[in-house]
Amino acid sequence: MSGTNGKKWTPEKEINPDTVGISSWSPRKIIQYRVEETISIYDALREAIPALEDAADVVLERVQKGGRVVTIGAGGSGVAGMSVMRELPQNHGAIDPEQFTYQVSGGPRIFEPFGCEELEDSRDEGARDVGNLGITDQDVVICISATGRTPYTRGAADEAKTRGAYTIGLLCQTDTELESEVDLPVVLKIGSEMFMGATCEKAATAQKDALDAIMDVVVVLLGITDDNRCRARLVHSKARIREEFFASL
Repeated sequence: MSGTNGKKWTPEKEINPDTVGISSWSPRKIIQYRVEETISIYDALREAIPALEDAADVVLERVQKGGRVVTIGAGGSGVAGMSVMRELPQNHGAIDPEQFTYQVSGGPRIFEPFGCEELEDSRDEGARDVGNLGITDQDVVICISATGRTPYTRGAADEAKTRGAYTIGLLCQTDTELESEVDLPVVLKIGSEMFMGATCEKAATAQKDALDAIMDVVVVLLGITDDNRCRARLVHSKARIREEFFASL
């Protein structure tokens, strides 16, 4: 299924004229460019604040009614979602990991040396993973894709919508297929990566920060923090030491 309104990803959008000739740059210049690019992410996040707020409102509403929030994606985008969602039940003891969860194409095999990257080309795999998660019309599915064209993620979005779930797209390019295929697209206009095709770099950083912002709203408004302090699971010594420290104040 292609996107509507002529929306389509093309590699042209990934060309970065600023880094042509990077092979002749000094180490300092390469590092300086990377740091400046990282800073530029936050301009994109700032521009996306209204859409991020809308996304947080949807997630909060679904969770308050007993629904689940699931991130899904392939490669670096899927891992960006995983890195946020797996930390939530650790940082916030009241979080049910069955209600806040994630899916990365390939599942546990993502940790193999090449990470099953080929699965990103399978719409059927994305739809199958959504089916295996038992997604329903109570849930919200956050579909994460840097390019907005990843077949795995688009298949997941399509299946989630078929099941009545609310779909949010977390994207890093405008006018792409997935943008027109989800209920709420959140587009982070980060521009081209340093290296063409390296979407697990700047894009994944922006996606993780955007997802963190959404979940910050959710955990605060669910009332599961002590103001600006986590009620963490006391599963390791750092958490127990923090708990003792705050108890003594």
